[in-house]
Amino acid sequence: MSEKDYLGKVRGERGLLEKIMGYVPGYHGYKEKELRRESDRLVRMDVVNRLKDAKTVFRRRFADPVAVQKLGDDSYKFDALTYRLDRVTQRIDRAVAGYAGMFDAIKVKEDKLDSVIQHDLSLIEKAESIKEDVEKVASIEPGTDDWKTAMDAVISKVQDLDKLVDERANLLRGLQA
Repeated sequence: MSEKDYLGKVRGERGLLEKIMGYVPGYHGYKEKELRRESDRLVRMDVVNRLKDAKTVFRRRFADPVAVQKLGDDSYKFDALTYRLDRVTQRIDRAVAGYAGMFDAIKVKEDKLDSVIQHDLSLIEKAESIKEDVEKVASIEPGTDDWKTAMDAVISKVQDLDKLVDERANLLRGLQA
């Protein structure tokens, strides 16, 4: 989904009263902020859901004790990936929203909010890539060289996603009023 798709989805779900109120002076700008806020939340929740799905696929693969035995000394890679997936999922889930109310500590300017949403879309793309790679790792025989290489690549992608979350936080700090 593109940025406009998310905003369009939120706009499309407005009720009749909200549509009428859109013509009231001052209300339109306020409502536009609310729509962007909801769009930001939808984007972040999409990323979180993709990462949770990836973790579920991965953990199901290793619910089998035979698969866990095959890990041997490489069990730390299993732990490292699940820890990093948990960490980045929590950071995104609890990230500062791309909107701030009148009295909030962090203010986000409306005209710059689109760049935050665009950045969040790159988070979705990275999360989808991680999900696909985790599914590939789950299909590889644990403990093999191919599995180790694939695990290293997934862990690296999760670290890259974590850096994107840092960039998002820095972007929002730069948008303070």
